[in-house]
Amino acid sequence: MASRPAERQALESASPARKGTRAGPPAGGAEPRAAAGDRQAVSPLERVLLALVYAGLFVYLIYPYSDFDWGWHYRYGEYFFTHGRVLRHDPFSWTMPGYEWVNHSWLYDLVLYVLYTRTGFIGLSVAGALAGLLTFHLAIRRARLAYWQVAIVAVFFAELTKDIMLQGIRTQVVGLLLLAVLGELLIRQREGQNWVYWVLPGLFCLWANLHGSFLLGLVITGTFLGWDLVVAQIEGVPLPRRWFLFAGSLLVSVVATLVNPFTYGIYLEARKHFANPHLTYVVEWMPPNFSELVGMLFLTYTLVVAFGFVSRRKLADVPYLVVAVATFYMAATARRHVAVFVVLTLPIIAAVVKELRFKARSVARTSVLAAATVALVVLVGYVKRDEVRDFTRSSMYTYCAYGPNCSEPLTQKLLREPPVGRGFNFYDWGGFLIGRGVKTQLFIDGRMHLWERSDYQPMADYRAIYVDNDMAAFKRHNFDWFLVPRTSPFLKDLIADEKLPPGEVGSRIWIVAYQDDKALYAVRKKPN
Repeated sequence: MASRPAERQALESASPARKGTRAGPPAGGAEPRAAAGDRQAVSPLERVLLALVYAGLFVYLIYPYSDFDWGWHYRYGEYFFTHGRVLRHDPFSWTMPGYEWVNHSWLYDLVLYVLYTRTGFIGLSVAGALAGLLTFHLAIRRARLAYWQVAIVAVFFAELTKDIMLQGIRTQVVGLLLLAVLGELLIRQREGQNWVYWVLPGLFCLWANLHGSFLLGLVITGTFLGWDLVVAQIEGVPLPRRWFLFAGSLLVSVVATLVNPFTYGIYLEARKHFANPHLTYVVEWMPPNFSELVGMLFLTYTLVVAFGFVSRRKLADVPYLVVAVATFYMAATARRHVAVFVVLTLPIIAAVVKELRFKARSVARTSVLAAATVALVVLVGYVKRDEVRDFTRSSMYTYCAYGPNCSEPLTQKLLREPPVGRGFNFYDWGGFLIGRGVKTQLFIDGRMHLWERSDYQPMADYRAIYVDNDMAAFKRHNFDWFLVPRTSPFLKDLIADEKLPPGEVGSRIWIVAYQDDKALYAVRKKPN
């Protein structure tokens, strides 16, 4: 019984909306007002070094644009601006002509189209780096870190989000930024700022038109709302008015997500992603395959996050802990979610790093830390020199080299002499061919991994042909042409399947119309 007052005090700190109290600092965050040590004046040198760290991170996040799906995003945006409406039915494939696809990123397509037509690939790269930099800043800003502490956290962020950030602006990058915005709003809600309840529906309305990760945002918000309910039940007190405001805001947010061209269809489309076997073929949905160094960094990051929660031991951190555990599982099963886990737990890392101290005289400590920070930024510039050079010279050739490893010379030929009939194309090149405007319909592209009509799934057909080398499936289509990587096992099996007599080289069926070190394009021989 003696511990009751302490327990009640902890519960009250975990439930900010009760009795007019304010929340304790959110996980990884700082007190709403700076502590005495944080109010010390920041010297001009420290401000310069902090700016240098952010500049170094920005340079690190600059990559030559290489999003595999650039082409169809661009064409969807072009269609809207030329026709004045959202493109709903597929005009780009012969396998699923007219398929009505729920494109939950239609608004992003408009943004990409405007950026690309005005700034080219360079603008798309810069936009991606700026979005990443803003995401990082929103996640750590409340910790009020020193410049050298920001540098430490930036290393984790830069390396562990690289798989998502390295292709420039993408829907996933926008989704990460919106997650960081949501995190900031939830912190402000816990501090007692009621205006957040009016902003959340607008955020989710925008989010649902930009990227499917709005669902994760709703779940995270519901987790915080649910925890406040649990605390009230533990305390045995009535729910405060602010809880009902929060609940109402979440309900309106769900309704707001339906304000999109496809209404509830975005939820049906999201449902298709769960346990869909074809996602395992798409690289981003495969389990992480870290290099030894990055794997150790991810393990270190995870252990530091765990240490942060254990060392704080606050009931107010429970919803953050639930989110961290859930997104860690997501990160362990799909590499695209590693960045999600990092962004949502970055405040924890910032809180742990903030406690780092060096026992040295002030002048010596400042000199060492400043030198180390400058050296880190210089190292970033050195490591990134080739990529920055290629970024400044961005072209279709650069895009192919850094992206889907496509062949721009072949594309020039296809633009002059479009393929005739029904052909087979490599999955990764579909979006590029659409974007380049090749006047032919394709077998498959990056939109189609979940498409299905009358039990026919193009992705299943593609996997049977290209991944499993099912030559019988390939022959059933009686293709007029095919376009595949020059060194693909599929190509070797196709030639071997023809069983040419010993010593004979070539093909009884196909004529090679073009080939280089990246691609081979062949057309069917005409009957004599």
